[in-house]
Amino acid sequence: MMEHFSPVVTSPKTSPHQNLTGAKRIVKDLAATIHSSIQQWNNTHIHGVEVLNAITAMKGDESFPEGLQELCDTLEKDVDELDQIVSNLKLSLHQMTAGVSLHRGPDKLFKTWPNERFVEIAQLIYDAYKDEADLKRKILENVAHDSRDSWKMLHLAAWVHQPMIPHDLNVSLESLLTETGHR
Repeated sequence: MMEHFSPVVTSPKTSPHQNLTGAKRIVKDLAATIHSSIQQWNNTHIHGVEVLNAITAMKGDESFPEGLQELCDTLEKDVDELDQIVSNLKLSLHQMTAGVSLHRGPDKLFKTWPNERFVEIAQLIYDAYKDEADLKRKILENVAHDSRDSWKMLHLAAWVHQPMIPHDLNVSLESLLTETGHR
């Protein structure tokens, strides 16, 4: 005798990693884009430190030694790349503003943050990196023209320590990534 089996009925499961749509998807993707831009910045910044070290070591007097122009050109490429990253951050800010404005209703986009907080953090990040890029452009324009140790050290210290980027900005970025589910 053959037994009859009834079909298995399952209830749909909700995945903790559900596919997001609309404003939530836009904001989450932009958080990843901002993070990626900052990673690119960090790589370019580190390369710039190496180039600036070489420039300051080469610049012993008021002359322009062989190879200095090439190093300055390399540093200029780095500064141009940093400017492009700032442009990308500005675009992300505008898209974040639009994405948040698409969300209708009183509900929060994610877990805890008010919706405006996403735009505030994107603005904070953009402003800091824009100011830092402006400083790096000034360093580029002046580094080859002064051989005094104090000025060389000032240029190097300003590049390395990135004074226009607040130390707690990374906490804001990590909070953004956590709130949007990337961490």
